[in-house]
Amino acid sequence: MNRYCTAVLALFLTAGLMLPGSALADDPEPADDSTNATSLVANAWESDTDAAAPQQDEPSLSVNISGSLRFNALFRSYGEQADKTLADGGFTFDTFRIGANGSYGGLIFDSELAVYPESFGGVFLQKGWVGYEFSDAREIQVGVSQVPFGIQPYASSSWFFNSTYYVGLEDDYDAGIKAIFQPGNWDIQGGYYMNAEQTDFFAGSNFGRYSYDVVPVNSFPAFGDAGDANDVNGIGGYTVVPGGNDGRSPIAEANQFNVKAAYSFDHGGLGFTKVGVSGQRGQLKNLSNGNTDWHAAYAAHLQGRYGGLGVKLEFAQQELNPPLTDQERADFNSQSDVNYNAEDFVVMGAYNFPQRVAAEHTVYSSSVSYRIPVNLGPVSQVKPYYDFSLVTNKNVDAWNDNATHDIGFLTTAGPLFVYTDLNISKGHPFNHPGANFASVMAENNDNEWRTAFNLNIGIYF
Repeated sequence: MNRYCTAVLALFLTAGLMLPGSALADDPEPADDSTNATSLVANAWESDTDAAAPQQDEPSLSVNISGSLRFNALFRSYGEQADKTLADGGFTFDTFRIGANGSYGGLIFDSELAVYPESFGGVFLQKGWVGYEFSDAREIQVGVSQVPFGIQPYASSSWFFNSTYYVGLEDDYDAGIKAIFQPGNWDIQGGYYMNAEQTDFFAGSNFGRYSYDVVPVNSFPAFGDAGDANDVNGIGGYTVVPGGNDGRSPIAEANQFNVKAAYSFDHGGLGFTKVGVSGQRGQLKNLSNGNTDWHAAYAAHLQGRYGGLGVKLEFAQQELNPPLTDQERADFNSQSDVNYNAEDFVVMGAYNFPQRVAAEHTVYSSSVSYRIPVNLGPVSQVKPYYDFSLVTNKNVDAWNDNATHDIGFLTTAGPLFVYTDLNISKGHPFNHPGANFASVMAENNDNEWRTAFNLNIGIYF
């Protein structure tokens, strides 16, 4: 049945894209707050237009090589925290990325390989797709591409991202087919994704990826076991126990459909306002028995640029229903010391870490920034910003809201981009100490505010 859905959708998308030029106006797209950089976590090199691939009688191959090298300095204001080696802070290698994009007539492609420290996933594909550009307004992409959902490419401005990212709704990448229609001021995108951007062919337990997905679990932190800071099997104050100790069978994403529609109001030299809605629905599959259940999300979003001022607002809700058996529910509920049930969460993964995420939640996301041109040696721009996000959940009695304030600024000097962030948050996965940091998106059980200071230095080429 799934292969028939795939074939029908592919035929539909291809037929729509190949309509004659009179069916969809080929006006250039309006100014957008998009990026042409290959940044993963850094929101750098934003530009206002995207160049279309040239249409020629005799196609020629055009290839652009790009990438980045980044280092990170992170300091936290509390004693106990996840990184035992760096104590309360340190200066480390962050990531190296190399990518290529280009065209051959109407044929287009884009790919990027990420190299992180082994403890954060090692080497993995961040994106990689091939496609065809029928005109300036119509193209199709096949492979690992950015899922059309919410404000793109980012709903935030800071290095830390907003909470939309940590629940899989910001800058997400999956494997499938995506179509883009951009007639006039419209931006309409649709996609079908067979599965997440898994690195194991048979969807094994692998958290080494860039974006957060529901990931099969073969092992998971045993909460309450502090572990040994000198033991290589102890990670951040907990011990990884093999065999799915929390009673969960492997659950993975499958057969996901996405649609996004947005309209830009052009304000001339002042800027633009882009308003839109997004929807997502797919399956969660239990790989041990083939059972499936559904997951869905929707969002309303606004994005604007008014001179140097940038504004991003998004409201999103998501529901995920893991297809657990009665035995799996009983196993979890009998041995777990947390204040929620097996069906109240799913396990997502990225950067080589599993993370429990509430099965139902609402996300509020906002970002305000201002671009200030400067002429100070090589420095050409400073962009201060303020990001705020909130995750709420009414289904778990012990729930405390996840809230994040991020105050920072981006300094640009040619190919050098420096993000300076002060993160004040409660229940943030990257700003939470102790054995339970991997469950704060399912149960933020201490409700304490914590502070982290981060400096990310990147060279983009």
